[in-house]
Amino acid sequence: MDKMYSIKIEWSTAYECIVSLYVYLQEKERKHYQLGSEWKEKTARLLPPDFAKELEDERWEVLHRLVLLVAQSPQKGSVEQFLDWLAQVPPGEIYERMAPWVDTIPLNLGEIRDHSLYLLTRWNEHYFSKVEARILERLEESTRRLTEQLGQKSPMELIDQVTNGIWLEPTADLQQVVLIPQFHCAPLSVLDFYRGMATCLYPVDDSTAVLQKLLPITQCLSDEKRLGLLRIVAERPSTLTELTQQIGLAKSTVHHHVTALRRAGLIRAHYTGSTTISYYSLRESFIDQLPSLLHAFLGKGDEA
Repeated sequence: MDKMYSIKIEWSTAYECIVSLYVYLQEKERKHYQLGSEWKEKTARLLPPDFAKELEDERWEVLHRLVLLVAQSPQKGSVEQFLDWLAQVPPGEIYERMAPWVDTIPLNLGEIRDHSLYLLTRWNEHYFSKVEARILERLEESTRRLTEQLGQKSPMELIDQVTNGIWLEPTADLQQVVLIPQFHCAPLSVLDFYRGMATCLYPVDDSTAVLQKLLPITQCLSDEKRLGLLRIVAERPSTLTELTQQIGLAKSTVHHHVTALRRAGLIRAHYTGSTTISYYSLRESFIDQLPSLLHAFLGKGDEA
C-alpha cells in the first residue's frame, strides 16, 4: 500500500488576490461560482477603464505557478509583501523554486514575473484591497479550525470534508497536499498536481444559509438520470466510461450529471496523482446530512 501523504494548511491574502483575478478572467466557469454573473459587471466598474479593457483580452494562465511561489515565499503576510518579494526574485531563482515541481517551465520567466506583478498590483489597488474584511476573516477562521482538526481525521477525510467530495488517493509519488481556503471560486475547488505535491484551493462560502446547501442536493435528487447514476455508484465505484455504458447516455451528458452530483456532495471524485478523475463513488455522508438540512430549513431543528 502506498504511504499516506501529509497535509499542510496555508493562508495568505496573496492567494485570494490571485484567485479573485483568475475568476474575473475565467468566462467558462463563472456561471458556477457563488458570486453570480453580476459580480464581474460590478467589479469592472471599480476598475479604471483602460485596465478593464485590457483585462477583457487577458488570458492569464499562470495561476498554479504563482500559487507555488506564494507557498514558498518568506514574505506573504499581505499582498503587498508578496508582490515586493516577487519583484526582487531573479528569473533564475524562480526557475530553481519551480523546477522540483513543474515539468515544463517557460524560458521567459522574467517577462511572466513582470506581467504578473503589473496585473496583480493594479488588481489589488482597484479591487482586492477593497474586499470586505469579513470575507478574509472567514478564510482565516477556516484555516484555524482546519488546523485544529489535523490528526483527528485522515488526510483523505479532511480533504473530502473541505471540498465536499474530492478524494485524493495516496500514490508512490504524492508526498504532501497543501490546503488553501478561498472565497472567489466557491463552491468549486481548484486542484493541481505537481511532482510529489498537490495544492487544493478549497471553498469557503460567505453564507451559512441552509437553502444554499439544501438546494443543490434536492435539484440532483429530482432528476431521474442522476438518481440512476447514484444507484450505480452505490453498488460499486465506477469510472466515467462505465457509467456511460450502464446509463445509456452520451458521455458528455453523463459527465454533466456526475459533475452536478459531485458539486452537490452526493458522490466522490477519486483522483490518483493527476487532475483527471479516476472514478466515482457514493458519498454516504450526504444521506445523513439531508434530514438535518430539511429539519433546519423547515424550522424543525429542535425535533431533528
